[in-house]
Amino acid sequence: MKKTKMWIAAVGVGALTALTAGSVAAAMSVQEERAVVMKGLGGHMKALGAVAKGEAKADAGTAVHAMALRELSVTIAHLFPEGSGGGDSRALPKIWSDWDGFKKASDDFAAATPQLVAAAKTGDAKQIGAALGAVGKTCGGCHKPYRAEKK
Repeated sequence: MKKTKMWIAAVGVGALTALTAGSVAAAMSVQEERAVVMKGLGGHMKALGAVAKGEAKADAGTAVHAMALRELSVTIAHLFPEGSGGGDSRALPKIWSDWDGFKKASDDFAAATPQLVAAAKTGDAKQIGAALGAVGKTCGGCHKPYRAEKK
């Protein structure tokens, strides 16, 4: 049953991720596209976290989640063109006033993901947990200085 739920989650998160490509993305505002990608990242992290915690067994979908996270990680900086703050966005103006710092934090996130892909391919929950923890730390590199608190 957990395996089925994991695959259903993978398909659902994959569908969210697919929204960022092609003509659908062109119809979205950059803020909407950013939100979809961030939710996709969160979904993949959640699925991998379940394996790392022993709540789900590693299977073929585990590596798929890690690879999807890797692919999305390299798009982060592109989702923040200048002037795309405001509205419902939690993006702080510091992103653009400290672009080099933001870009480095984004690059650090992307650089941590290949180790997660390698760990996910082993299916070993401890390796996945360690690699996921390293990726999670890099998330804070953007979230803490460049994202406003939820209202």
